[in-house]
Amino acid sequence: MNEVILTVIAILKGSWRYRWIALLLAYAVCSVGWVAVYAFPDTYESSATVYVNTTSALEPLLDKMTVNTDVLTRVEMVTTAMLGRPQLEKVARQTDLHLRADSDSGMDALISKMRRDVSISSTRRDPNLYTIRYRDEEPVTTQAVVTTLLDTFVEDSLGENREDTKVAQAFLRQQLDELDTELGAAEQALAEFKRQNVGRMPGESGDYFARLQSEMESLEETRSTLRLAERRRGALQQQIAGESPTLSSGTGPTPQLDARIAENETRLEELQLRFTDRHPDVIAIQQTLVQLREQRSAALEAVSAGHDVGVASDNPVFQNIQIELTKVNVEIASLLEEKATHERKINDLRALIDVIPQVEAELARLTRDYDVKQAQYKSLLERLEMAELSESAEQSKDVKFRIIDPPFLPEAPVAPNRPLIIAGILIAGLAIGAGCAFLLDQINPVFNSSLQLQQLAGLPVLGAVQTMRTKERRRWRRSQLISFFACVSGLVFIFAVVLVLHEPGSDFVQAWI
Repeated sequence: MNEVILTVIAILKGSWRYRWIALLLAYAVCSVGWVAVYAFPDTYESSATVYVNTTSALEPLLDKMTVNTDVLTRVEMVTTAMLGRPQLEKVARQTDLHLRADSDSGMDALISKMRRDVSISSTRRDPNLYTIRYRDEEPVTTQAVVTTLLDTFVEDSLGENREDTKVAQAFLRQQLDELDTELGAAEQALAEFKRQNVGRMPGESGDYFARLQSEMESLEETRSTLRLAERRRGALQQQIAGESPTLSSGTGPTPQLDARIAENETRLEELQLRFTDRHPDVIAIQQTLVQLREQRSAALEAVSAGHDVGVASDNPVFQNIQIELTKVNVEIASLLEEKATHERKINDLRALIDVIPQVEAELARLTRDYDVKQAQYKSLLERLEMAELSESAEQSKDVKFRIIDPPFLPEAPVAPNRPLIIAGILIAGLAIGAGCAFLLDQINPVFNSSLQLQQLAGLPVLGAVQTMRTKERRRWRRSQLISFFACVSGLVFIFAVVLVLHEPGSDFVQAWI
């Protein structure tokens, strides 16, 4: 510890030899620095604080019905755009800052300086609170720039989403017009194809192969039903062949047969008014009339021959069998017609086996294209309606920009901080002088004590000769100390004067520059 202290004392003694050089250097540094500080122009700052209120009572009511817009995100985009060259150049022209630039390079430098001096930021405590700041050498200009930026900030934040919505609506309308034309062409092509291929397109029963399969299954079912009906008819014919149609009676048969013939003729006339002669019911009634007329003729011939005959209707069993036989004949006729119809359809479908599948494939393609375009059209139409509703809702939203602190005209400069800089220059000047003295001592070192010599040589020092201090020598050293400290006090005094008179001094220096 003692060695460290002795080393420090030795360094101080060595640097003390160059104290005047250090003091002169400190004077030079302080003089130049203080004049430079006085020459620095004053910088004024104006600011404004605005609160962005994004709450709205419409948001929960219009949920999922409109496009939700994040106002704060939009505001952040606006703040970024405001620091771009086009916006800053616009502000410079509105506030006459562009008059400071006399060339393109001067305008570039002005825009770069504005970008450095403009500050738009939100606080961490409240992201809805934004502050706009600007610094300049003229207080009026700072207020004008902040006012212009504040107006632009509010207008662009409100109009950004409206402009985006208008662009989106224009794009959707353009796409809808194009899709409407394509949809109309698809409708015409589909209608023309259906008109040209009537009867060949699939219906409710399915496609070609499903229809063919259905007709074949129906034909097989009809054949099965027809075979059962023919068996029933055969059984009824066997029964009617073994049954006597008449019972013994002494009266003539013609009145009852005539009544039945008249009844069936009336029924035939009613059926002919509703159906054609090929209808199964008409055919059955006609066959019944033929049988009744034959029975009447046979009865009349038997009477004329002198035979005792009975009435055809006297045997109820025979009548019931005959009625069932008539019904079966009608059913068989209907089944035969149905069987012929199924066979005709099957033959027609088999004849078109190379045509209908192609027609169905083309129809599926045209229908698919039409459905796709129609779905796109409906989707775009819904989006357009949503965009229009969003625009109306955006205009109705209660998004307010409340100015907390309006732009003000600064009265005092915020920079440079001359008192602090002046004090810093004094400290820097003294430090530079002391450092220069230390450096000169290191360049030209001397031994201030026998201990230094012993440490450096590594040999013991046997003795030392001290300087003889006379009265004149002591008087001279005292005068040197007084002069040095007087000069140091003078530097401190000049510092105090410069510090007190920094405002008028800076005005004076700037007036001469």
